[in-house]
Amino acid sequence: MRILIADDNPVFLAVLEAMLTNWGYDVVTASDGQEALSVLQGEASPRLAILDYMMPAIDGIEVCRRMRGHHDRDYVYILILTATARTQDLTFAMESGADDYVTKPFKSQELRARLRSGCRILELQGTLSLARERLSAHAQCNTSCLENAAARAAFQTLEA
Repeated sequence: MRILIADDNPVFLAVLEAMLTNWGYDVVTASDGQEALSVLQGEASPRLAILDYMMPAIDGIEVCRRMRGHHDRDYVYILILTATARTQDLTFAMESGADDYVTKPFKSQELRARLRSGCRILELQGTLSLARERLSAHAQCNTSCLENAAARAAFQTLEA
């Protein structure tokens, strides 16, 4: 799965990129919030994103808010990564649309488990979307069948 990592610390970005690549992710990086937003709004954008809370220009929370404002795009699972562990920061991030929140320094296995959870949620969301499309197609087919039956019944009534 493609994943975006956005962090303004180049050393941390490189370490996290190597870790996620080792776990089998196709990693895309961004060094600030504006670049992250461009990647997420571009063609073939990642469905999973790890955003640093505080970045220059546009922070991770603002990127999250803007992405949640675009309902015409595929859902992106957003994990906020931050050095602050204050409850109000966690609450603010989640209320801004983040799906998860991890504080630095983090345990690699915890991050890996949270990313797996994000992947499961995205897979379930995809399954739900497919089921909704199939149900809609069945409903359209049933509507057409009923309209045709009503038209035949009306025609037979006119012939009689």
